[in-house]
Amino acid sequence: MNAINVALVVLCAAYVSAGDVETTHSEVSRPVPIPVYEKIGVPIPHPVPVPVPNYVKIAIPHPVPVHVNVEQPVHIPIYKVVPEVIEKKIPYHVEKPYPVEVEKPYPVEVVKKIEIPVPKPYPVPYTIYKHVLQKEHHHGWH
Repeated sequence: MNAINVALVVLCAAYVSAGDVETTHSEVSRPVPIPVYEKIGVPIPHPVPVPVPNYVKIAIPHPVPVHVNVEQPVHIPIYKVVPEVIEKKIPYHVEKPYPVEVEKPYPVEVVKKIEIPVPKPYPVPYTIYKHVLQKEHHHGWH
């Protein structure tokens, strides 16, 4: 019962607060003139199929008289292409001795020894956390 009273109070407060809000927008309805066109039947010409005889004219070749005498067996020269075989040389490697001067080792004398200091490692302090190193048994985790 208490929840219903609270809901009614909230609804009343929302209704009252909504009425106090001023709006600059207002809806106005006015008639809009719509032009009315009268439908008039106008005959539209449509193409009508008419039977037309379709003759396909094929030109038949006929001898045409020429002013110059033409030899009837016309001689056409025939050129025959004869392939010319060219032998190509196959490249191959030839090993030839090539003189190369080789330096022979000769004795070297050390005049002075120079000692080079080598840095030695030194201990670096770091913290070891025992609770991290302790082995814990997590079941299901690897």
